[in-house]
Amino acid sequence: MVNTPKYKKRVLREIKALPEEALPKVARLISLIRKEFITEEPFAVETDEKINHKRTRSLLSTSKGNWAHEIISEREDRI
Repeated sequence: MVNTPKYKKRVLREIKALPEEALPKVARLISLIRKEFITEEPFAVETDEKINHKRTRSLLSTSKGNWAHEIISEREDRI
């Protein structure tokens, strides 16, 4: 069984050690974890009905990189 109080204390300690300007990012990550990883069916397989444009855009918005430039640079390396 998981030692919940121990993990809660550890998480809170890590959050308190962060600079104040990092807290909005932490809150966004916690929200993302709650939405994406904690489901009613823990081993549910994604089906086409569950995948939609809004959800995809939400997931991609958390990425800070520019995927188009990364793909182009990777292809140039192979040429």
